[in-house]
Amino acid sequence: MSDTPLDLRIIMDNIQEIFTDKIKLPANNMREHIDRDEIFELAEDIKKNGLISPIVVRVVGDIFELVAGQRRYLAHQVAGIIKIRCIVRDLTDDQALAVMTSENLSRVDVNPVDEAKHIARLMQSNENDIKKVAHIVSRGEKWVRDRILIGEMPDYMQEFLATKQLKLGVALILVQIEHEPRRQMWTEQAVRDGVNIAMAEYWLADYKRQLLPGGSLSEGMEEQLNVAPPSAIMFNCAIDGQQYDVRLCKSVIIYEGNLQYFNEFVSAFRSPPTESELGTGGN
Repeated sequence: MSDTPLDLRIIMDNIQEIFTDKIKLPANNMREHIDRDEIFELAEDIKKNGLISPIVVRVVGDIFELVAGQRRYLAHQVAGIIKIRCIVRDLTDDQALAVMTSENLSRVDVNPVDEAKHIARLMQSNENDIKKVAHIVSRGEKWVRDRILIGEMPDYMQEFLATKQLKLGVALILVQIEHEPRRQMWTEQAVRDGVNIAMAEYWLADYKRQLLPGGSLSEGMEEQLNVAPPSAIMFNCAIDGQQYDVRLCKSVIIYEGNLQYFNEFVSAFRSPPTESELGTGGN
């Protein structure tokens, strides 16, 4: 009698080599943004070392549908390898979606926009039950709510998130600004200047303050928010070393090869003036 555990024997018995043209991607594929360079690198690795972990597929009609292992599958196509080792599993639509979710959310390179679209599909198929979806993806309810919020963001915010130009924490704060022109302006500034969460919270607090009676955005607003004016966020000036309200600060770009000249200028600026510079009052 074999000492191999029953579950492992079942998986081993279901490993097959399948032609890649007999495998199709799922209609609700989670990963929409895939780095082409990574696929080519993986293809070279597979040609050199072979496939270490089989992909997971299920039978749908007379073909196979990919459940887990999209990057490995695409790398085989790029490498020109016509067969790929697969674990064939008998899965319902819901079970396949759960396996796909588990595999993809365990990867750190899945961007939050793809996660948000996947969560939207899970919500739709689970009667918008946040607790159930949180259980399926093994995440907290706040994580699920954040992805729902990402799915409701304007296209430009989603694009900045998908391309990693905008920090997730900053985006989740700025999306709360309902005045679209201001939200877009600050989002673009956040991308340009790489602002942090503290700065985004400052902008949000300033926006809420302006909704109050007498504020520049208060006219026509039925709901009045009880928000105290925010405390000023202070930044150190790189020139004189003094602290200033961040709203009065400006960003500049300096080529790294010119930093030495900038540092020399700062050093000279901060040095006390010499007697010759003060003048002796002669003549």
